[in-house]
Amino acid sequence: MRDDYPSEVNPLARYYTDLSMGKGTVAAAVLIAIVLAIVGLIWFLTGSSSPTSNRANNSAQANDSGEELARQTLARHTDLNSCRTALQQINSEMTEKPSLRSPALTENQKTWLREHINLDKGELSEVESGSYTRLDGAHLERCFLMRDAARVLEVKGVRRGDEEVREKPLDQAVRAFAWVMRQVRLRERGGLEVPPDFALRRGWGSPTERAMVFLALLEQLGDPKSTQPEMAGCLLQVPDQSGRMHLWACGVVVGDGKNVYLFDPRLGLPLSGPKGEGVTTLAAVQKDSAILAQLKVSAKHSYDVTPEQARAAQAQLVYPLSSLSPRMRYLQDQVLPPAVRVRLAVDPVKEFERVASACANGAEKTPVRIPKERVAVMRQFLPPEEGGVDTGTIVREGDPRKLPRKVRATIELIPRTYLPPQIRDNPNFPRDSVLGERVQQLFASPFIRTTLDAGQSRDLLLRGRYTAAEPELVSERERWREQQKARAAAVDLEKKVDEWMDQATHAYAALLRAGPAEREAAERNTKQVWDSRTAAPIYVLLFSAVALVRNPDISYQLGLCSQEQAEQLQARLDLQTQSGGAAPRKADVEKSRQAWQDALSAWKRYEEDYPRHPDVADCRRLRGRAESMLGDWQAAVATWKKPTDSMTDLEKLATLYLAQQLEKQHAK
Repeated sequence: MRDDYPSEVNPLARYYTDLSMGKGTVAAAVLIAIVLAIVGLIWFLTGSSSPTSNRANNSAQANDSGEELARQTLARHTDLNSCRTALQQINSEMTEKPSLRSPALTENQKTWLREHINLDKGELSEVESGSYTRLDGAHLERCFLMRDAARVLEVKGVRRGDEEVREKPLDQAVRAFAWVMRQVRLRERGGLEVPPDFALRRGWGSPTERAMVFLALLEQLGDPKSTQPEMAGCLLQVPDQSGRMHLWACGVVVGDGKNVYLFDPRLGLPLSGPKGEGVTTLAAVQKDSAILAQLKVSAKHSYDVTPEQARAAQAQLVYPLSSLSPRMRYLQDQVLPPAVRVRLAVDPVKEFERVASACANGAEKTPVRIPKERVAVMRQFLPPEEGGVDTGTIVREGDPRKLPRKVRATIELIPRTYLPPQIRDNPNFPRDSVLGERVQQLFASPFIRTTLDAGQSRDLLLRGRYTAAEPELVSERERWREQQKARAAAVDLEKKVDEWMDQATHAYAALLRAGPAEREAAERNTKQVWDSRTAAPIYVLLFSAVALVRNPDISYQLGLCSQEQAEQLQARLDLQTQSGGAAPRKADVEKSRQAWQDALSAWKRYEEDYPRHPDVADCRRLRGRAESMLGDWQAAVATWKKPTDSMTDLEKLATLYLAQQLEKQHAK
């Protein structure tokens, strides 16, 4: 890895820069405008406060080794820049001390990787590298994000006498799956598939993307001192009527067990065993047709996978490319402990045999393979400067050539249909102008920054820092509401925006034409265009449009904060009850009940405020869960029996099935 590591670049900024007039002073002006726009937005929304910084503390003593500096860096911060800095520190020390390099791949290991994953020369070179690569930085950040999520799910402090009680691995998997289904809302879509960490931060994804997040989370569950995950996950595919394979479920193997437990990311539920109890297995559904038949709740709503399809299933293992390298094993086991515990590496041979053994336990021996496209998903997603290989040419809009994957995924975060028509449909205000790009970026930045940046409310929520996330969300919501109030109170806003656009267009045109003698005055005029009073109309127009999208999402994220805290408290009570130890304290029971009441209030408020929003479907599912945990099972049944038009057929089936099971439970 070279020492000139780039800091994280906003891919949309790079896209806008290259999409504009192309080179020289114009491209530079675009980039400067974008940076100023982002800084201006942060200042406008937060006043003089500085954005959260996750940069590593550089106060370590000069005589510390590179490995020690890396440990100190990652013990404090785990954002992408910190991960890159830590790996760079280790690489620098290895340059001086080659003996610190990790062992190389053996010939047998290389042969296995070529035969089972079909790695090409470039991919094998990435795995073989003795130095840490740019791709490793992205892998490290992903592992830390999943590790922090796994820590949130861990139930601690439950004792039976002098013995600490641990949750059973399968129960952990059930709760981890439910967490992923809450955090990654289902959006059926084709085309571009993003890496698990991107899908998790974004908060929505396809069934496959949800499944990939779950598998990534499984890697970090269990004892962090264990070198291998306690549970192994895989994707299970089944053939359709034409024989083409498509995603069915996630499979989970616990320890060296012979069962593959089934979790359907399309339903958002584990598949139940006989009589609706427990989690069923691949072998069970292959042998007993009645198990999947339980999911038929009516003539209109039945499950779409048959036992015959289950018997023709194929299993896919997914290993991130960096996790196959010996250097990651060395980093995980030798460099980072005991200060930093995180799983970074996998033994592909051992894990393959473990899953293959369990998949051979059914009515039919289920074949297991490792698809290269899944292994290389991060490498294919990132551009070369970030460790990937995606060299898609960035060209003008309308050109048939594709945009880079990360750029496309980032652009998808921006709800362009909400961009005011005065800007979106104005031919005199093109996107590929310097001014146009700055205005576009002002609109885009809140959606990109709050989704992808470390230390923002979404990042805090995923890491279980609810007491930090909630005030951030409330504060942001209030700022957007103020913008909506300003929009409602504005007089002749459209006229004032047109006047500002004319003034700004002339100022930027003059800047482009200015020679050396006129440049200082032209720059002063463009700066004046963005004076807080002069630019007030465009700020109000843009930010009130942003508020229409951000406010519902902020309310949903606040609901998730309440839901996750309730789920966490409930898991502890459940483990106390199951352990047979001391009964839960009355104060703990009341605290849990209050948390569920807070969650229920949040979901009721969301449905009242945004009754036509697509996320009402997810809201109702979580509302029903809160109602059932509060003992109001009839309300839960009623909520789950009201599917929305935005639900997929399988989501409707899932909520109706939950209602049916709850009715059966209380009928007894």
